[in-house]
Amino acid sequence: MKLIKLATFCIALCSMLSSCSTEWYEPNVKIQEEYQDLTISSNGEQYEIPFEFKFSVTKTSVPKMSKAIRCRMVINDIASEIFDASNNKVPIKWYWHPDGEVQNGAIKAFFVVSVPENETTESRTVSAQISIDNNWNEGYDIDEEDEHDWGEFITILSGVQEGK
Repeated sequence: MKLIKLATFCIALCSMLSSCSTEWYEPNVKIQEEYQDLTISSNGEQYEIPFEFKFSVTKTSVPKMSKAIRCRMVINDIASEIFDASNNKVPIKWYWHPDGEVQNGAIKAFFVVSVPENETTESRTVSAQISIDNNWNEGYDIDEEDEHDWGEFITILSGVQEGK
């Protein structure tokens, strides 16, 4: 009887594990020349820079794994604080493309870069940079309790912003 109960438990456990799947989201960011060496208005600008997440599904018990993205602005060679790019209240954030469909193993997304107003009369250099975690973690947000191995910062937008 114990053997039957053990076998039933093993079958139930295997079927439960095989029915769970994990979605894997890996940012794939390529430098796009049209967002480099820009002339930016002193009033500030907002740019939407496309990129994609490589997408795959495997059979494991974790529902969602991704590589987080952090970001910073660099103005006149002075870097800002570092932000979580999945947060809506930061100068560089990412969103899914409105159709949100997987095509050729990827989901389209874009960075929204908000260059702040230049309130001085001097022109200044501006760049938006992102860094991708090399570690997989659950979800998209940066959880400081997770282990991170941040890649180098990548400049996704650069230019000179005019003065007033």
